[in-house]
Amino acid sequence: MIIAGIAGIAVALWLLWQFRDKLAPPPALTGKVLYVHAIDVGQGDSYLIVTPERKTVLVDAGLAESGPRIVASLRRLDIRELDLAVATHPHADHIGGMGYVLEAVKVKNFLDSGQEHTTLTYRRMLEAVKMHVGRLTVAQAGQKFNLDNGITLSVLGPRQPWLQNVSGSDLNANSVVLRLDYGNFSMLFTGDAEDETEARLLSDQAPLDVKTLKVAHHGSRHSTKEPFLRAAKPEIAIISCGANNRYGHPTQATLDRLRRAGAKVYRTDLHGDIAIASNGVESVVTTARQASDAEIWRGRRPESASDSGDEMPDRRSGR
Repeated sequence: MIIAGIAGIAVALWLLWQFRDKLAPPPALTGKVLYVHAIDVGQGDSYLIVTPERKTVLVDAGLAESGPRIVASLRRLDIRELDLAVATHPHADHIGGMGYVLEAVKVKNFLDSGQEHTTLTYRRMLEAVKMHVGRLTVAQAGQKFNLDNGITLSVLGPRQPWLQNVSGSDLNANSVVLRLDYGNFSMLFTGDAEDETEARLLSDQAPLDVKTLKVAHHGSRHSTKEPFLRAAKPEIAIISCGANNRYGHPTQATLDRLRRAGAKVYRTDLHGDIAIASNGVESVVTTARQASDAEIWRGRRPESASDSGDEMPDRRSGR
């Protein structure tokens, strides 16, 4: 009996050691803390920035059905207004829920890529901006937003002339690209940037070296190439994508490049909501769910030859 008891304790201790990272709570950060929330909206993007002084920025709003989930997340965080909302480009998986958000939450300023699109989703978003915000600012490389003292959001792209005839989608390639800075913490928000977007950023000598990267276009094959990763050198990479999505996001090739770059990868399809907290010196990542390394580094297979996003269905217009 004594031997069995000792053996049981030994097994319990061994299990605690094996799963110590999953059981241990994240260390508390002192000082003024900035939060970046990757909201799990399935096959789409939505990111919320909350500064220590409660300045708030929403970058994209997923598909139309994502609107209520995003608003619920804002309510849970006691956020009643947004200082800035950003539509990185006109595809439905990035702007579909924006109209719902604009109707439910006061938004002071709106930033758009300036690209026109023919879908009903895009037209309704513009109508909601006109009704609830009043005006729309077109993003241009070089713009800077001072969120808090020492916290800035800089626009790295797009710029004129528009990128055209790219390998994937022109709308994707001209996405709004943002850089967030707070002390030693930095993060790139890349929308659905393409190979050509990355090449232009490198040519422009844009400040790409960051701690955290929002992986472009849900981890598709059209971006996150090695020259860009060598310049960015991200320690953390976040991929927003839907479980069992038909586009094969994220692709194995992109995951392999991120692994070679030494980035720690988090995925909304596996981890659910993801939150990054930083006091400008240290950063902590928390997730709604756990995922194994085998799952994280396993890519998905597409159901069709196209993964550009141009064929993303606009359910309200039938497109």
